[in-house]
Amino acid sequence: MENEITDSIVVEQATEITEKVSNTKPHTFPFNLPKILNIFVGQNGVAYAMISTAGNLYVLAIGSRQLNNIIREHALKAGLILRKKDLYDVNEYLMAEAEISGVIKNVYYRVANLPDGGIEVDVGDMAHTRVRIQAGHVEIITNGSETLFFRTKATGEMVLPAETGDLNLLKKYVNLHPAAYMLFIAWLSYTLAHPKVKTSKYVILVLTGNQGAGKSSLCNNVILKLIDPNNVGVQIMPGNPKDLAIAAQNNHVLCYDNVREFKSQMSDLLCIAATGGALTSRQLFTDSDQQVLFMHVALVLNGIHSFIEQPDLAQRCLTLEMLPISNFERKSELALTEALNHDLPFIVRGLYDLIANILTQLPNAVITNPERMIDFVQWLAAMEIVMNAPAGTFQGVYSDSLQQGQLESLLESSLAVAVMDLAKAQSDSQWVGTPAELFSELNLHASKETKRSREWPANPIALSKRLRPMQASLMTQGITLQFSRGKQRTITIKLEGN
Repeated sequence: MENEITDSIVVEQATEITEKVSNTKPHTFPFNLPKILNIFVGQNGVAYAMISTAGNLYVLAIGSRQLNNIIREHALKAGLILRKKDLYDVNEYLMAEAEISGVIKNVYYRVANLPDGGIEVDVGDMAHTRVRIQAGHVEIITNGSETLFFRTKATGEMVLPAETGDLNLLKKYVNLHPAAYMLFIAWLSYTLAHPKVKTSKYVILVLTGNQGAGKSSLCNNVILKLIDPNNVGVQIMPGNPKDLAIAAQNNHVLCYDNVREFKSQMSDLLCIAATGGALTSRQLFTDSDQQVLFMHVALVLNGIHSFIEQPDLAQRCLTLEMLPISNFERKSELALTEALNHDLPFIVRGLYDLIANILTQLPNAVITNPERMIDFVQWLAAMEIVMNAPAGTFQGVYSDSLQQGQLESLLESSLAVAVMDLAKAQSDSQWVGTPAELFSELNLHASKETKRSREWPANPIALSKRLRPMQASLMTQGITLQFSRGKQRTITIKLEGN
């Protein structure tokens, strides 16, 4: 009964809109639009229209400027000129019809999963060309694709791949140590090969290096051009969660420049963005409706100094230090761009071929160094097979990188440093005591400045709370931290090997 009432209200509203627009009797417009535009709702709750004027299907969001122009064309054919208020009413009607229809389809940005395996990439050109990458196969699709992609105002056009690829050409544009370079190639291919779906977990790429090491250039000229070119480029870290969530919805990869530090809240948000989550708030002009901003995106952070202080974030990061560029090796931006533009089609094809070959070997990949971001580890294992490297070669380098990143994040915490010093100072195999005893022990060796700092715990209860998030990171340094309950709570600190 409730559905019948809702349908009746929508029809009455649509009739009223039509009468307003035509100023005469009810016209077929806009009642014919839902069928003409093939409206539906995406998995993210946004209403879309399916467009088939190009060789491949694509979608436009209801309310977008491009779709509004199409609606105006249909109105003119019906002998109507839409005012701004009329257009708003038509869009409201279309949104209501899309929701009532119950039709839900998957919509992707830049990269999509294929039902039979592999991925499809939206090139971003006017012809809506796609690149289909499956196990051992790369194909350019100019028509017939039914994968639904949406674009934003900032979406840029990718370079079409050459017939043959040469990924080795990329080396001269990336000043990294050879071992770090292989991890960079793994990150590039993995990030491009994983659409923004629930199962995708993105490793956060952290680029460090001295001023002039080419961090921003690598982001703008290589990473974005290969994965997700756009009109924005490298950005400044947003100051609030909502801005980050909005940016995440409109990009496949985000590059943030000159990062120095950020609060623990932003660290938590970056963790959520890398593995997928949502930011919720009250819908404007309502008392109880909830606005949901889905937050899932690949991230690149660059800065001169180490800025990853939270161990939980460090576990999700791949930190690569860029080598300094001598004055002799330095090139002008114009010369670099011209050379890269010449090589880019061959680099792109080489990257696509690598992804196709890794997809072939994924079922045979053997994980030797399991880490938290296990999907990336499996990708590394498959890449080892493709490149004829001994099993565990790339995985071992990644594990070492994570361990170093964990150590750097621990060294940023005076509490973690104090615990590591205590563990190393034990002549016995371990230290065991209550939280109060540990609090007293750590305070004995802490300076007045340290004890006055905000990060130093004020009491034994606060100490226990701050130690728990450090357990995983301390373990990477060979220090085991255990909490147990009996007649009283105890904490055990053990340095492996003692």
